[in-house]
Amino acid sequence: MSLEQFLHGGRWLHVCVDMQNMFRMKTPWHAPWLAHILPNVVAIVRRYPDNTVFTRFVPPRHAADAPGAWRAYYEHWHQMTRAELDPALVELVPELSALASPGTVFDKSSYSAWRSPAFRDHVRRYDPVSIVLTGGETDVCVLFTALEALDRGYRTVIVSDAVYSSVDETHDSTIDFYAKRFTNQLLTVSAKELGSQITGTGG
Repeated sequence: MSLEQFLHGGRWLHVCVDMQNMFRMKTPWHAPWLAHILPNVVAIVRRYPDNTVFTRFVPPRHAADAPGAWRAYYEHWHQMTRAELDPALVELVPELSALASPGTVFDKSSYSAWRSPAFRDHVRRYDPVSIVLTGGETDVCVLFTALEALDRGYRTVIVSDAVYSSVDETHDSTIDFYAKRFTNQLLTVSAKELGSQITGTGG
């Protein structure tokens, strides 16, 4: 199936995942590739603002507030709990924050965007056929969001030069996994290919 068929005449939603200061800046979760792919993400958002929503990964205030295995996770990464983290680091990077409109930023406390009830409600109202994913990380939050999109019946597009990871090897292997494992449900494309195929916006 072609990209044009995947995007189905404009019935697609661009989900920009976790493009936040805490992954851009020198924190324990710093991901250097965010800065490299940011221009492609900004270009997509600028070109298709009506099709775009954003997610933010929001840690708990204290490790003790997190459920199950997340508690041990945040005991290890205690510097990233909100009790210790500068609140500005949870925000979207300025280039994207300036483009986000009210009601288009959805907070989540775990990997998949679908864990946010507000995000699920927005998708239900928007009623897309396809989900286009950018952001990070390729092998964590983008992966979880993509797999659940597939499981919910959405055709899914990963923009390979508009996603980032903090680990090069798993970024590369996950892009390869996307390309080879879900050929009838998922496409990987470049930002240039996305721009050349989309002729309009819609909802």
